Amino acid sequence: MSELDFGARSAREFRHRGFWAQFEERHPSERPRRVRHGPWFWQRGLPEFNLVITMYVAPEQSVVGVFFGRNERLGAVDTKGRLQPFRAAMESRLKLRPEQSEQGFGVNAIWRVNCFADDNWPAMADWLVTEASRFERAVTEVLASEL
Repeated sequence: MSELDFGARSAREFRHRGFWAQFEERHPSERPRRVRHGPWFWQRGLPEFNLVITMYVAPEQSVVGVFFGRNERLGAVDTKGRLQPFRAAMESRLKLRPEQSEQGFGVNAIWRVNCFADDNWPAMADWLVTEASRFERAVTEVLASEL
């Protein structure tokens, strides 16, 4: 068994309300920046760029991650295509290793962790906010120079 094989558990078993409540308790400054959320994700808005940073939990895959998501209300559509010309510059600033990204998501970061272990939740919440902030800084630096 690999170190990341935590046993077959269904996503339905993940206590998402408990996780996001702890997330919000640990990082209250995220609440006013939240533009959308659901059982598996929380979106931080960047309205000045028509972007959202999506923080997500994928318990069945033992992954938490961050990527530029979709939110039509904020104009965050085709983000992968819109950001493609700036991808190399953003990835250079983020300094992500290949194993820290998931193919097909554009600029993104993942962390493989047992999401079902409640004692991992504080670290997961902190990692999500830290990575979202790094993504925000990278995209702001890159796009600000283009405006």
